[in-house]
Amino acid sequence: MNLDRDTVRSAVGPETVESASKVLLGTGALVFVLLLASLLPGLDRLLPETPVTLTAVIGALATLAVVGLLLYLASGLAALTRLALDGPAAVVEHVAAVVHWLVVLVAALVAHAGLAPAVTPLLDGARWTYDVAFLLLALVPLVVVAARLSVAIDPLAELVADNIAGDSERAETSESDDATAEPGSSADAPDWTPDGDQRSN
Repeated sequence: MNLDRDTVRSAVGPETVESASKVLLGTGALVFVLLLASLLPGLDRLLPETPVTLTAVIGALATLAVVGLLLYLASGLAALTRLALDGPAAVVEHVAAVVHWLVVLVAALVAHAGLAPAVTPLLDGARWTYDVAFLLLALVPLVVVAARLSVAIDPLAELVADNIAGDSERAETSESDDATAEPGSSADAPDWTPDGDQRSN
């Protein structure tokens, strides 16, 4: 199924597209400002009475913005996947769900990497609790992705088998039709002879 702008706009909705654009542009502007702020002197200093630097705080804010964008776009990407794929509803729905939860998993991994410099210094020797918390958080979308993939195997296999078997059956039917046709039959004979005389019946 080919995507066009009108189909996407009618399926997703102009309000959703506008909101996603605002979030995307706002996040880009925030990241740009934070990059400029990271050039300012003194950001490597620790915050008063904490082992956290200003750079870590800025990185954590940018991480939260990116994670929020990913979570917001997860359902929209799943909807676009439903539009882009053409096939049985069960297969399309499973693939769309896998896309949705993969984006959620990426958001969890981005949060783990981006928040670590701002959070782990506060945990002293208990950094493992930070890793365990995000491990449990990331296991949820991973389990859902694995479950969706396992359920989608059978309908995907049936779809592949139907496509291959369908092509083979069409080829066999065409060959059998060609084999049953009698060569030189009156139906295949030309209406005119090379001499220009009409063929006698």
